[in-house]
Amino acid sequence: MSEQTYIFSLEELGYALAVHQGEEMAAGLMKAFYGDLPEESWQLLFQAATHSLIAKGFIESIREADGEVTFIPAIAEIIRHLLSSSYMLRGVTERDSAKVLSIHVQQQRYLYHLSDGNTVHFFTWTEPEDWEEELVRFYGVEKSGAAPAASTGAKAVITEGLWNQLTEPGHVSVAVPTLCTDLSPDEQNLIAKWQQAFQANVGSMDNLSTIRIAHGDQTMIENILFLLPSDEGVWVIRNQEKDRNTEPQICIELQSASVCRETLGAFAASLLG
Repeated sequence: MSEQTYIFSLEELGYALAVHQGEEMAAGLMKAFYGDLPEESWQLLFQAATHSLIAKGFIESIREADGEVTFIPAIAEIIRHLLSSSYMLRGVTERDSAKVLSIHVQQQRYLYHLSDGNTVHFFTWTEPEDWEEELVRFYGVEKSGAAPAASTGAKAVITEGLWNQLTEPGHVSVAVPTLCTDLSPDEQNLIAKWQQAFQANVGSMDNLSTIRIAHGDQTMIENILFLLPSDEGVWVIRNQEKDRNTEPQICIELQSASVCRETLGAFAASLLG
């Protein structure tokens, strides 16, 4: 990406959103970090944010008569796009620190937003040809499975009910053969390997989704991948049943880094419709 990157603190972003009639989004971001604070505390946070935004050159002017704030055009465009976008790609990883990557679509323009721990927010304009590389870097795919494992490319397809049992907190891997009686020994072994990686990661996985934002900020996940990089490769979990009215068929697959790169690129391309 060659576009300029703009960096906001949480408080600066919350203030910029509020100034542009994005009070609900600002409140959601701020309360997720601070919880409920008295009004005077919010005012102090926003007052400090105003000074730092002026120091960064993001605020063009503040009218003394009524306190109206005007941001420079580049920042105003980013905030308006963020507030008006109704479709986005969203990636989440919590392995090193809680990070969220999102690409917001509006009228064939694409705004890249990276949040690190919800305390620092990076924005820049991006293009579809950048997305695959950005996702590979975000999920650490290039560091996974330097030498493809013998089982790379193997997969097993299970029901949603079995998936829920396997991911239930406290579930132990020794029960896999008992639960997966309909699967072949190779498929049972694959699931046992995935579960070992899953438990080693404290029962969590990264995810990548496409999300529609409806009226009133209601969201609907259109599609989702779960990912878990490991020494053997990247575990990719997805529902391979296309019909939403049919019982999900959960596919658990161990992919090499190169295949996972292609998977991420193809998933991101779905954002283009």
